[in-house]
Amino acid sequence: MTTEQNKAIVRRFFEAFKADDQAALKEVFAPDVVAHLPGVPGPQNRETMLQGVSMFNAAFSDRNFTIDDLIAEGDRVATRTTMRAVHSGGYQGQPPTGKQIVVSGLTIERIQDGKIVERWFIHDRMDLMQQLGIVPPPQASQ
Repeated sequence: MTTEQNKAIVRRFFEAFKADDQAALKEVFAPDVVAHLPGVPGPQNRETMLQGVSMFNAAFSDRNFTIDDLIAEGDRVATRTTMRAVHSGGYQGQPPTGKQIVVSGLTIERIQDGKIVERWFIHDRMDLMQQLGIVPPPQASQ
């Protein structure tokens, strides 16, 4: 596959995530896909990732992903995104706040035979927790 075709697959992933389209997510993920996330013990499989997307989407409505950078080389696509959403459902034990959130993220997807077979994902979780009021923002130094 070309790097442009690989980029299109990653764009489809973000569109499916935004729409909470489980069928489309299953189409872009290989059955044996593996995901690596910081703070999560061991890699995640396809079913765990699909459940994670559903849980996240239940907590955050009006999701919109802006792809700030999309870079491909060989079988890998690196993406820098900004997600905007509204905290409209429970998340990490926190009841809905109605707050609008903005979270940046970085992913690397490895594509094989038109499917995502491996992904690495990191987002600014601390910033998200601060925006929701779960963690206090850092104090300014005096």
